[in-house]
Amino acid sequence: MKTLPILFIAIVFPIISAFPQQELIGGQAIGGNRVNLLIDVSPVVINESVEGSPYINEKFLPATISASEGDVFYVRYNALNDQFEVKGDNNKAYALNRYRRDIVVEILPLKKTYQVIGFYDDERNENFGYFLHLSNPNAKTALYKKEKVIFIDEQKASTGYDSNKPAKYKRVNDTFFIKLENQNILTEVPNKRKDLVKLFPKHKDSVLKYMKENRIKTSKEEDLIQLINYINTL
Repeated sequence: MKTLPILFIAIVFPIISAFPQQELIGGQAIGGNRVNLLIDVSPVVINESVEGSPYINEKFLPATISASEGDVFYVRYNALNDQFEVKGDNNKAYALNRYRRDIVVEILPLKKTYQVIGFYDDERNENFGYFLHLSNPNAKTALYKKEKVIFIDEQKASTGYDSNKPAKYKRVNDTFFIKLENQNILTEVPNKRKDLVKLFPKHKDSVLKYMKENRIKTSKEEDLIQLINYINTL
């Protein structure tokens, strides 16, 4: 009579063991297909021999992710690769799936919110990436910022009097983007006033007048926030 439970365990246990345990990060399993997974299965590898940092925030900080309500993750933003890295229980970093368009990341201690949005790159190709909210994203016109880090390769000495310059990561000027009413693709903020006001043909004269009177500079974050707030009142 006692042999039946033992036999049952002996048969079932190998079947259960055949399925590997999937690592959980913040209550979410890593791995899966590109459409459904939240966190990529491959650990992130960074070349630590390069000077500087590819990260906006070097340390992993607590954050919420819209696609996983109720969970808290520890993340850092790699601006060079335009990806969020999530810290696993094994202290390895895993990339958040940037192919999902429902991703909104809020870094709690910094009070910064990032969202995956489509945009046109320098070659006018449609792309998508993480953008930082600078204004109300639900307003008819919204302002976003793209934080940037570039990689500068090692530079060999050109003469015997010079020395080699090591490869490095360099934080460069951020770029600003506008989400216009009834459009899903972001438009980069033009440098010139006359080009910027063309984005608002119905209020072209009012916007230009406001920019002149308030000395709005298209390169200053505070000025652009002020301008977008004004445009949303028109």
